[in-house]
Amino acid sequence: MGYVDSLLGKGERILVVSRQHWTTLLASALVNLFITIVIVLLYALAGSANVQFLTDIRGFFLFALLLPLGKFGWDLIQWEAEQYIVTNYRVIQTEGIVNKKTSDSSLEKVNDIVLTQSVLGRLLGYGDLSIITGSDVGTNLLKRLNEPVRFKTAILDAKVDLSSDDDRVHAAGPRQVQVTGALLGGKPAAAAADDDDPLKQIADLDNLRKSGAISDAEYQIAKARLLSKL
Repeated sequence: MGYVDSLLGKGERILVVSRQHWTTLLASALVNLFITIVIVLLYALAGSANVQFLTDIRGFFLFALLLPLGKFGWDLIQWEAEQYIVTNYRVIQTEGIVNKKTSDSSLEKVNDIVLTQSVLGRLLGYGDLSIITGSDVGTNLLKRLNEPVRFKTAILDAKVDLSSDDDRVHAAGPRQVQVTGALLGGKPAAAAADDDDPLKQIADLDNLRKSGAISDAEYQIAKARLLSKL
């Protein structure tokens, strides 16, 4: 199990995983490439010059090549370690290689999402995403995010799904007493007015089944008990 998977709660699943765009590494790549070229030129110059001192330090230039290569490798690992995740409950940001830092924002607290893209960003597929929340953090800024439109859409869709689930639970709540009574063969108080109309109760149970509040098996059991009253 990976580090991100260990952060997930019960019933939580990952919808989208993203990170900063590869152009974030361009500055590091160009600087370290320039340093590498300079070192290679110095090494070649030391070999062609008839100066004993330069000949003696040629080995140092070979060792120095490890510095820009190692620096770029470290930047690449850090880039890989920084991830932005959308789950069905929250937005998670994790970074760090040895010492991990994780921050998250609940979808319920996300008030708005602002996407900023330059012309080059639209062409290459990156942009800055500001997630405005009602928490103490206020705004989470994800800079140079890869595929920001997809990431933003995933947050909005997950937020809508979460709201729909809450609405369904609240709507099913008053009727759940009736379902339980039907399954147990009893006469719940909430359904007392409908005791003389099993067909009405069956219709209500069918609506609960269609909304996903009860399963098909629960519906069939409750329906059979109610039909036995006819």
